[in-house]
Amino acid sequence: MTDTEERIVSTETPGGYIFEQFRVERGCLGYLVADAETRFAAIIDPEEEMAEAMMDEVFRRNLRPKYIIDTHTHADHISAARDLKLKTCAKVVMHEKAPASIVDIKVVDGDRLRLGSLEIKFRYAPGHAKDLVAVVLPGKILTADALIIGSCGRTDLLNGNATQQYFTLGCVFGTMPDDLEVWPGHDYKGRTHSTLGDEKKNNPKMRFASEDEFVEYMDLENPKKLSDVCQLAESLKANMV
Repeated sequence: MTDTEERIVSTETPGGYIFEQFRVERGCLGYLVADAETRFAAIIDPEEEMAEAMMDEVFRRNLRPKYIIDTHTHADHISAARDLKLKTCAKVVMHEKAPASIVDIKVVDGDRLRLGSLEIKFRYAPGHAKDLVAVVLPGKILTADALIIGSCGRTDLLNGNATQQYFTLGCVFGTMPDDLEVWPGHDYKGRTHSTLGDEKKNNPKMRFASEDEFVEYMDLENPKKLSDVCQLAESLKANMV
């Protein structure tokens, strides 16, 4: 059993759909969701190291992958979307601003896709990246790097924008129901999820008094606290082709 397989989290879901979270040691999180009746599935943010475990679950559960969703152009790891597209014939889904040539379906804010009776909704959530979308499911939102537990994604990398990040935190996530579960794209402390209510109350990045203060912090202070991104050039080159 691989390290990734030991870190698979399955949850009970409203509406009875299949939902699993995958984690690799660096803290990257990916997801598998499926309609329990039709077995149509979506693979979300597959990272190279978790791709095998994801496919094992697809076969074990007799799922039928229909979509591979990359929430944005990842800068810290190589996406397995291209490889999984070849193995499953599923269509790759990304925001319309994503540069990758493998994208089959380009979405914008408010677009929806269906897996049988399960509806997937996309909310545009730029800031960490210009092409970032959050994925809304019944009772859950997959926030990628736009909102992580107790923080948010950095905005000092290519296509990051602190002003857009402030809008995303306040006007996109800030207006959604408090009981919506937050399932992020990264976590480095072994946590699986939070709720929007908890993040609104306790996340320092959602509690700045003004846009100017937030932008100044993200542009000037936050980068000093962060480590260099491993494989930045390699990941961007692979994921943008």
